[in-house]
Amino acid sequence: MSVVYGRRAERVQIANVNSVILVGATILEQSNVNGGYEIKFQHNTGNACDSSGVFVQLLDFIPWKGISVEFQTTGSAACWTFMQPGGYGSSGGDGNIYTYDESLGDQCVKTFLAQDDAQFSSHAKANACDNDANNFMRYNTSTFRKCTFIRRRNVNGSLGGIHHGRACSEIGSNAITIMKNIYVWT
Repeated sequence: MSVVYGRRAERVQIANVNSVILVGATILEQSNVNGGYEIKFQHNTGNACDSSGVFVQLLDFIPWKGISVEFQTTGSAACWTFMQPGGYGSSGGDGNIYTYDESLGDQCVKTFLAQDDAQFSSHAKANACDNDANNFMRYNTSTFRKCTFIRRRNVNGSLGGIHHGRACSEIGSNAITIMKNIYVWT
């Protein structure tokens, strides 16, 4: 048990993963790292505006209602989603995560070259499909950009999880996403 963002939380372990669904992506690594589950994957489709993504479905090892996850990304993308219903490359479903809404408690925090940095703060934080100057996924493409999402789960009897997808994007060895430091709470 940990305290994360003022909540008693459980850190997700590889044993808490029910399945990993890939769309145009390849898992490079997945294991427990420094006490928690981490997955690193490469986006292989998306340059012709096909989408790629990974959905990690979690078991209900506790009756969780909230989740936080750190994303690290490289590569450029005009279109992208972080844990959004109907997201790019999300054939595994929407993860039973509600649409991003800060007024209801969702947050994007601890950013580096990403959503809350001054150049990008006027852009939507959980999704985009544009070439606007404030779209963070178009810049700093060879450096790992970081953001941590705090999100609400739609508790509807189905398993939930985390997702990231892209389209109209760079592909291959520089199009990498890491999901790590995943915590859930009741």
